[in-house]
Amino acid sequence: MSFEELLKQAGLGDYSQYFSQDPTKISSALGLKGEQATQFGQFFQPFGQEQFMAAQKEIGERQATRTGFLERDYSSGLEQLQGQYQTASTGLGQQLGQATSQIGQAAGQAGFSGSGATAKQIAESRKVAGQSLQDIMQRRSSQLSSMELERERGLYGIEQQRGTEMAGLTGTLQNYLQGIFGRGERLYGLDPTGGGTMNPGESGYAGISGTGAQGIAGQLGQLT
Repeated sequence: MSFEELLKQAGLGDYSQYFSQDPTKISSALGLKGEQATQFGQFFQPFGQEQFMAAQKEIGERQATRTGFLERDYSSGLEQLQGQYQTASTGLGQQLGQATSQIGQAAGQAGFSGSGATAKQIAESRKVAGQSLQDIMQRRSSQLSSMELERERGLYGIEQQRGTEMAGLTGTLQNYLQGIFGRGERLYGLDPTGGGTMNPGESGYAGISGTGAQGIAGQLGQLT
């Protein structure tokens, strides 16, 4: 993503000319000429576009890292839950098999093999096992829902953190613009006959009509 695209993302695409690395272009955009433009260029410090883009990249990387940790923990929890479910299901099946075998053996020894009483005992064992399996599945479903909710909360928190960090970056853009407009207006105020005419339409100044740099401050305040 280019710096211009980042400005648009921050809602400041219309002010891209004021982030030029060339002070003459900025002074021209402000409407400063002659001595005004010369003074504006003195001690000019361009906006650190590369540093800004690096900071924005770091925010994205931190978000990806946090998301990766969250998804890793979620996947690990799913595997653990599935393992617990399989263990419980297997154990229940083994218990049912043993119970059925024991009932059959006891009935055979007593000479009741194949009787209605034996079938009833086996059916009762299966019923109990079925209820136990249903309980296991319900617990699994409840735990899964809890895990998914926790994951969604985590993702939301990560996105909120990214938004906070991006807001801080946007603040540096706003502060820079306010500084540029403030300096331009001060130069114009020191030498209103210096050949320049402020550009309120382009810069956001109210210019000589009154509120000066507060014109852009008011506009930028709407972005925060």
